Amino acid sequence: MPERVFQAPKFREAIRASGLTQTAVGAHPVNLGESVISRYSTGGVTPPPEKLAALAERVGLPLDVLAPRRGLPDLKDLRCDAGLKQADTTPYTKSRSAMPVRAAENGMRRLKEEFETPLAEAYGVSVEELRAAQERSFGNEVPDVHRPAARRPTAPGTPQTLAEKITHLLEQTYAEQERPSDAELAAAGNAKSGGRPILDEDLVRALRTGAETSDNATLLGALAAALDAPLVFFTSDSPEEAARIVAGIRSVQSGVRAARHGDGPLPPEWMDFIEQKIREVTGGQDGSGT
Repeated sequence: MPERVFQAPKFREAIRASGLTQTAVGAHPVNLGESVISRYSTGGVTPPPEKLAALAERVGLPLDVLAPRRGLPDLKDLRCDAGLKQADTTPYTKSRSAMPVRAAENGMRRLKEEFETPLAEAYGVSVEELRAAQERSFGNEVPDVHRPAARRPTAPGTPQTLAEKITHLLEQTYAEQERPSDAELAAAGNAKSGGRPILDEDLVRALRTGAETSDNATLLGALAAALDAPLVFFTSDSPEEAARIVAGIRSVQSGVRAARHGDGPLPPEWMDFIEQKIREVTGGQDGSGT
C-alpha cells in the first residue's frame, strides 16, 4: 500500500512557525535528538513511519499534511499512524512476540479473532476498519469501510459531506466572480492560523472535490478561517444545523453590504448586529473558525 510521503519543507516551516527549537521538537514523546530532527527538516533523512504522528502533533500539523498518503491504509499503516512499533503490540495480543502482527502485516497469516478488538482500540479504529486494512495487507482491494453515523432524512441539496459543505459555502456566500481559488483559500487559512503551513492548494482541491476528506480539527479550523465561517459549520453532524449556519452567514454578509458605504468602517449598530448573528449561528461559539 502507499506509504506516507514525508514533506520536509512543511516540517521545516512548521518548526519555524511554532517557535520551538529542534531540541524541543525532539523531546518526549518524539524522543529524538536535535541532530536527527535537523536531518529530517532538511530532507536528508526520512522519519520512520511510526514517528510521523508524534512529529506532526509536536509541530502542530495534521498528519495528512505533514505526510500525506494517497490511498487506503493496510495493517502496517494503521499501526504506524498510532505511533506503535511491532514490538509495542504484544500487550494487546498478549503474545510473547510481535509475530502475530508481523505475519498479518506481511500477508502471511491473518490475525486471530481475539486480537482484533484490542488492536483496533490501540490503533484508534473500528474492528471493521482493521479487518479491511488486513485484507489490503494480503493484496486484496477493499474500499473504505468508515461510514458516518446514520442521520435522519434531510432535505434535498442540504450539504452533508465535507466536500458538499465547502461547495455549498462557496456558492451561497460568495458571488461567482468573487469566489476564492483553492490556492487563495490555502493561503488565507494558513495566514489566519498563525502562518502555519496547514493547507496547500492540492489539499484544498482534494477536500473540495471529495477526493479526500478529514475530521482533523486543526485542518478544519484553517479551512473555516479561510472561508470566514465558524468551525462548527464543518464539525457539526447535523446537516440542518449546517444549512442554518449558512443562512446566518448570508444574513450577516447581506447586512454588511447594505450598511457599508465606500471603504469606511461599519456603524456601531451593525457591529453589534454582526456579533449577535455570530452568536446565534454558532450557538455561542467563536465565529472566527479558529
